Amino acid sequence: MATSQHFASAKYPIGMYVISILSLGGLFTFLYHAFFEQLAYTLVSLVLTVVAFALFIWAIRHSREKRLSLAFDEEQKIDGIITTGPWRYVRHPFYVSYTMFWLGGALGTLHMASIAVAASLLFIYTYSAWREEKALKVGAFGQDYVTYREKAGFFLPKLVSRG
Repeated sequence: MATSQHFASAKYPIGMYVISILSLGGLFTFLYHAFFEQLAYTLVSLVLTVVAFALFIWAIRHSREKRLSLAFDEEQKIDGIITTGPWRYVRHPFYVSYTMFWLGGALGTLHMASIAVAASLLFIYTYSAWREEKALKVGAFGQDYVTYREKAGFFLPKLVSRG
């Protein structure tokens, strides 16, 4: 799987299968509407997709050395806190990029299936990020992470930094 090239998880967690199935459903719904129906907000959908892709690539470039764990991996392998690139602004740039992509699909089709996929994945990504943060706070880099949280937003950048 492509995820093994960037992420360090030994096995593919069950939660990732759920994400994959939802993603395929959302992608097929979007492609069907793109080719056989008419997209609702084509420009907005395209902009969100391009920005999501750019954020994703930016996150890859700044996390390549860390070998992050997959979402829902029970054995979180943490070898430091990333604070460069998109992590300067948000603590979960991969999840933000995925959410932007699915939001673009939902706005493009305005179909209930796409909206349900986007909403479900937002919930799943939020839950996974919350679990990861819980593990980070009690891990070897806990104090560093608590300090970092003051500077970067969860999914949205902080407009005013505390401290």
